[in-house]
Amino acid sequence: MKLILVCICILIFTLGINDAQTNDTASQNRHVIYPFIIQDSPARLFSMRQFDEDYLSTYRLISNTLNRDFKPVVSYLIQASGYILLFGPLTHEEGHRSILVSKNIGSISQPFFLSLRGGYISGVTDQTLQNIRDTDFPDFIRLHTAGLESDFMLNHRVENLLSFEDESYKNIAIEYILRKFSLMEYYLIGFFHYDVDGAEEKDELKRDIVGNDVYGVIRHLYRPKMEYRRYTQYKDLTPEEKKYVAKMGYKSFFNLLNPNILGIYNLRITNNLRMNLGMGHTMCPFGDFTDENLWIKYNDILKIHIYTRQYQNRSNWFPAGGIEFLDLPFTKRFEASCGLHLWNQPENLGFNDSRGKMGGAAELLGKYYFVTRHKTRLDKISIDLGINYKTIGFLPEEIYLRKHFGFRIGTSIGLDQIL
Repeated sequence: MKLILVCICILIFTLGINDAQTNDTASQNRHVIYPFIIQDSPARLFSMRQFDEDYLSTYRLISNTLNRDFKPVVSYLIQASGYILLFGPLTHEEGHRSILVSKNIGSISQPFFLSLRGGYISGVTDQTLQNIRDTDFPDFIRLHTAGLESDFMLNHRVENLLSFEDESYKNIAIEYILRKFSLMEYYLIGFFHYDVDGAEEKDELKRDIVGNDVYGVIRHLYRPKMEYRRYTQYKDLTPEEKKYVAKMGYKSFFNLLNPNILGIYNLRITNNLRMNLGMGHTMCPFGDFTDENLWIKYNDILKIHIYTRQYQNRSNWFPAGGIEFLDLPFTKRFEASCGLHLWNQPENLGFNDSRGKMGGAAELLGKYYFVTRHKTRLDKISIDLGINYKTIGFLPEEIYLRKHFGFRIGTSIGLDQIL
């Protein structure tokens, strides 16, 4: 299955790169910003948001170097191999582990494609996991879906970069397309009845914390109080659960509805105005959600991301939406980003809840560039300070489901990117 997906991806990104918009040819020498989070909230290594952002900036730096110093085929093969053998499993498993980190639970990451399970988290007892299930069911479900959530948000971060023309398609195509298909692969296994889980290991500390993400989360959503066990095979699912697995498989195709996947950054409306549209889907602590995204770029001054979102649990829909203003240049040295998110979610974040509860979140990030050099590739370095507040509820990449006020500290590096 993975080999087929890799072949499809290689074909798509090869065609996409060769036929990408002509504005990519103008990116042979562009100014690029690489943001890093040094400390996030909770102040532990790593939060999901911290690992996703730091990984993506590091990947972009590496891929730019490879594309500059190697022939295209060699560079793309190195990037694809790196993703399949390490980077893809690493970021996915860190998504799972971030939920344990937020609960002060230690674990061991095995993020290797060639490992027994192709990447997993171990080192946690059955009693610890069952206690989470029995006392904090939404977080227990998120423990299953957090790897998919991380993959989804990394795709979204790339779509921000491409829609606002902040990164060359050549530098991000491998990561973006392979992750798109990797995310879908988790959901599409329901069509092939593919089992990755065998018998549970005798030593419980060597077991994967959740086993098959999709089969496991759906079994627990429908039967939250059944006898506890980690691994789930397709034959273990009830007919109703199998229908839900298929439903998630069909919905996963929404992730393909974005011109970025073909190398198209956005649509030119006027000389100054560009726009892009896209959709996305993944699961969450009480079911799943679908996004419709609109990106608006006006010159290099205004970057706006607007989205609507439909959460769904077992039988009910809950609307949500938000708006983000990114990299607003207030002065030569200072810029800021801000966002507002509003949602209606199941009252107790439950799969069977019929009543909704309103909630929301707001975030603000300021960057002050205190180093500027014009005779080297290093153009500027900033100190980044961010704050965010959310009510009770789920927001992708925000670790806590409870009410939370947090902050983060980071830095952004500005380089003249040469291809």
